[in-house]
Amino acid sequence: MYQLIYVSSSTETFTREKFLDLAFVMSSQNTKIGITGMLVFKDGNFMEVLEGEEAAVKELFSKINVDPRHTLVSVIQEGDISAREYSSWAMTFYNSATEQYEHVGSPIQWQDNS
Repeated sequence: MYQLIYVSSSTETFTREKFLDLAFVMSSQNTKIGITGMLVFKDGNFMEVLEGEEAAVKELFSKINVDPRHTLVSVIQEGDISAREYSSWAMTFYNSATEQYEHVGSPIQWQDNS
């Protein structure tokens, strides 16, 4: 199992609704390829944890790295892990209007059949 943690700044404005749409679509697509993790969005910035098979994580990150919605992409940490820390997607949106973090979770759960 492999984990990569990165931060980036958004080139777009994300409302709560736009974030939720993106997050649920992304988590569904990623789970299909064996990747789970955690995504936080606050004040125009993302922090994301990706975990899964090393090749799949690195391939997804290479796409994120050139995605025009991201700028200033920086890897914080990457390497092997003994087990998933996030078996389902955890998603958090900081709502500046209410000054509250909203944990929005995902109904998608990774099933390890090995």
